[in-house]
Amino acid sequence: MDYNEMPLGLGVALTSNRAAMDRFVDMTDEEKKDFIERSRSAMSEKEIDQMVDSLAEEDENPRFDLDKVKDLFDGPSIG
Repeated sequence: MDYNEMPLGLGVALTSNRAAMDRFVDMTDEEKKDFIERSRSAMSEKEIDQMVDSLAEEDENPRFDLDKVKDLFDGPSIG
């Protein structure tokens, strides 16, 4: 991925939000390209900040595998 294609405002917003930057780095090249293209349609700095913040929100709310919840209760019992 050529990061020279990234809009300056998006780069600044990403470097200001560590969680969003970590999430962006973990994306595939195709996901990064899609995100960058969506950011080009942003009409203001506020919209770009909201897009970047949405990446951080995804990172802060990990998905839980509910099929493995029963594993929490495996192990020796008290009585």
